[in-house]
Amino acid sequence: MTILPNHQIHLVEMKKCDEEEVPLAEKVGLAGLIIDAQPRLLGGVAKPERLIDSIKVFGRSMRCLSVPLAVTEQVPHKLGPTDQEVMEACTGSLTLSKDSFSAFGCPGFEEWISRGRIEHLLLTGIETPICVYLTAVDAVRHGLTVTILTDCVGCRRAEDGKWALRKLENLGCHLLPLESLLHAMLKSAKHEEFRSISALVKDRMP
Repeated sequence: MTILPNHQIHLVEMKKCDEEEVPLAEKVGLAGLIIDAQPRLLGGVAKPERLIDSIKVFGRSMRCLSVPLAVTEQVPHKLGPTDQEVMEACTGSLTLSKDSFSAFGCPGFEEWISRGRIEHLLLTGIETPICVYLTAVDAVRHGLTVTILTDCVGCRRAEDGKWALRKLENLGCHLLPLESLLHAMLKSAKHEEFRSISALVKDRMP
């Protein structure tokens, strides 16, 4: 895995701007990541119930579409495990503990990226201006494509989250709501999982 120095991130941004918008039709190299969706952390974000619901739909959708998933937990021995409903939605996913803010500091995370030949990370979780932001920056430095699901991330201070997302977009990360992502992956109503995904989306909290 090639790690780009800071001065080369700009080159990645220029390259991605020239590429087709969020190339999601091909699932090879695509993976999802849920960052620190732990009740003690979720309790401080805006509209936590809606955020949990969106992350659950994301997890179930990735399972339907056979996209690999990983879940990180920030110092779980102090902050507790991932929300139970989120974990149930992500059955079979890799769970990693961390004390670093970026997921790239998790023991085993880079091995998961390398072993799975992951080239494109779909990011969800909390908090947008801290762990999500730093994970996305590290992913760009590693030469990965990054898509952040804007309705599947959250934070305590909305203004901080807004500026963090703006900065990440400038670095070349893609920003999309979950349903745009899912329909880009399905491409048409003929997809074999269209009905399953449609049912999940229909049941989302308003």
